[in-house]
Amino acid sequence: MDYFPDRQHVRLRSLELGTYLHAAADGIEVGLHTDRASVTAAWTVHRYQNEHDNTYLLLHSAASGRYLAAATNTRAPRGQSGFRVEQREFDEPEVASIMWQVIRPGNFVLLRHVGANFLRANGRRRFSWNSGVTVDKFQNMSTMMHWVVEPIPALQAYPGVPAPIAEPLSSPQFTCILFGRDPPPVRAIRFQRANDDGTFNEDGWREFQFTGSSSYRLLYELIIRLDIVNFVMCVRAGRYARLTPLLSNLPSGTGNTLYIVAIHNMTPGADELRFPDMGAA
Repeated sequence: MDYFPDRQHVRLRSLELGTYLHAAADGIEVGLHTDRASVTAAWTVHRYQNEHDNTYLLLHSAASGRYLAAATNTRAPRGQSGFRVEQREFDEPEVASIMWQVIRPGNFVLLRHVGANFLRANGRRRFSWNSGVTVDKFQNMSTMMHWVVEPIPALQAYPGVPAPIAEPLSSPQFTCILFGRDPPPVRAIRFQRANDDGTFNEDGWREFQFTGSSSYRLLYELIIRLDIVNFVMCVRAGRYARLTPLLSNLPSGTGNTLYIVAIHNMTPGADELRFPDMGAA
C-alpha cells in the first residue's frame, strides 16, 4: 500500500497499453484513454480500515467523487474479458464492490478486488473497438493486469470549476426528439455550508431543483442561496464518501440527487482540501 498514501491523487497507467484509467463524464462508466492531463484520469486514495483492522484501497474519481467498483454480477461488454467495472457511490458503511487489495510483484501493481478478480485493461491495440476496463479471474492473469501508479502533485490553490457551457435548459420534449437531443438532466441539489473545520450536520441539508450539467451555473446558484462568495464546492458521492472538490461539470447519469458541501476559503477545513495538478509532468 506504500504506492497509495491516503488522500494522494494518482493516475493508473496500463503497463501494456500505455493508456490511463479514466472515469467517464457520466459518472458511471470507466475506460482507457491516452489523455493524462484530464481530471478524469485522477483518482484520490481513500485507505479504508474495517472492524477487523484490515486495510483496503478505495479510489474515488477526482472528477465526480464516485468510487471505482467491480460490478461482478454484470458480464463485460462483448469482446472484453471478465466483468464490468464502473463508478458507484459509497452509500453503506462497507461496500465490498469498491474494496481493493494491492499486490506489488515488481515495477507495477496488481489491484485485486475483494471478490478475488483483478483489474485489467482490454484491447491489444490502443484504439481497438474492444478496449475498456474490467475485472477478471486469476486464471486469466496477463500483463493486461499490470498497472503503473503515477503520483500527481498537489496544486496550492483551488483551480475553480470549468467555464460555462452551452446547453439547452428549457427545450420542449418534442424538440429533443425531433433533433435527436437528450433532454437536459434535472436533479435535486442538496446543499449546506460546512463548519470552519470542514464538518457538517447531516440534518442541515437544504434543497432546490437544478437543470443542466454546468458546475459554473451551480456555483452561481449557491452563491445566491448561501450568501457567500469565496468557497470550494465539494461533492459527496454517498453518505460514507469523502468530500471531493468539484473540478468538472456535473455527471449526467448518476441519479436525481447531488449532495454539495460548501467549504469557505481561509478556514482549516479548506486548508485540508487537495487539488491535483494535472499539468505536472
